[in-house]
This record gives sequence, structure tokens and C-alpha cells, in this order.
Amino acid sequence: MSSLLRANSSMPSSVSGAATEKQLTLAMANELADLLEKRGRVRVALTRGDDSYLTLEDRAEVARRLGAAMFVSLHMDSAPNPLARGASVYSLSDVASDAEAARFAAMDKGSADSVEGGGTVQSMLADLVMRSQMSASADLATRLVKRSAGRFELRPEPHKFAAFHVLRSAHTPAVLFEAGYLSNADDEAALATPAGRAPRTHARCREPAPRSAAASSAPKR
Repeated sequence: MSSLLRANSSMPSSVSGAATEKQLTLAMANELADLLEKRGRVRVALTRGDDSYLTLEDRAEVARRLGAAMFVSLHMDSAPNPLARGASVYSLSDVASDAEAARFAAMDKGSADSVEGGGTVQSMLADLVMRSQMSASADLATRLVKRSAGRFELRPEPHKFAAFHVLRSAHTPAVLFEAGYLSNADDEAALATPAGRAPRTHARCREPAPRSAAASSAPKR
């Protein structure tokens, strides 16, 4: 089994300015990978192991090349409202669940192109495959939200969805985990240390992995 983790590194620094998203998501990705590997049930691959840059397509290509059974993209957000806090899980959909999800997908260059087919039959088959992928991704997100409830702060509606290009191109059940808001002092404090991040990483580890899972740490842009 193999798991792919992606840690994002393109987003804002924390309230205190002591850490940036790229540093904290990479730390969380490594912690999650260590926990999963210790359990011995999956093989884990990171899309990056340092402060390097991969395009969205490069990150998805890692999942496709490994034949990953799961793709998890790790992020930390920021918002103009310093009171905004809590984690959320995004799955793939052609239509955004709300304005916040649409904004986030746009920030991640998530205007995914439609799948091209060579003819009517090919297009229909491609559409069926994509619908199946969307359904599996939504199911994965739902399970992750359930396993996170009560462990740490979640957004009021924690399961969101939008047209993220990297989730669509992974060709496997894929979710984007937004661990919290670095613009919020309480979330920042929780995300800044291994102990504070532990409830989030342990909740991810409770998810039974299929044949493979992939974690992605996204590079800075």
C-alpha cells in the first residue's frame, strides 16, 4: 500500500510571524507519514521533502505514477477575519459548496479543465470514471470529518467541495485537508508545535487505507 501526502507551502505566515504555512504543513506531513509508516499498513510518499516547488500537475503525476490509492493535500489557511478558525476537508466537485470553497480553489489554481475524450463513447466513459472518483473522494472526506469531530476545532460546515485541479488530476480518491487558520491566534498556537498538531495527524491515521495512500506537501510558489 502506498500513500501520497502533499504539504502546501505557498500561503501566508502566522499571526506572530514565527512560522509560515510551507514550514508547518511540511512538518505535519512528515509527522503524519511517520505515524502511518509505524503502523506498517501503508507505504507513504511525500510530494516534497524540502522547500522546493512542484507544479500542480507534477504533484498529481506523483500520485498517478505510484498508483496511489489515496491522495491527501495538506494546507493551512488565512482569513481577513482573525476570529475565523477551525479545520475543514475539501473534496472534488464541479460546483463549489460555497464562496469560501470557490475562493480557495481559485487560490490553488483549481479551475480544473474538463476531461477530453476522443469521441462520444470515450467521453462518456471518462465522465463515469470522474463521477466515481468524485464520489469516492466525497466519501473519504466524510469519514475524515467524522473521525476528527471532538478531537479538535472544525469549521461549522467542515466538509466543503470545489473544482481543485490537483484533486481531479490525481486519478484516485483525493482530499484537501485545511488544518486551520494561521491568522487566528488559537489555531496558530495549536499548529505551531508537534503536540498541538498531534490530534490532527492522529485523526488522519485512524482512516483505514486502501491499497495505497498518498500525502502531498505543496511547495512555495
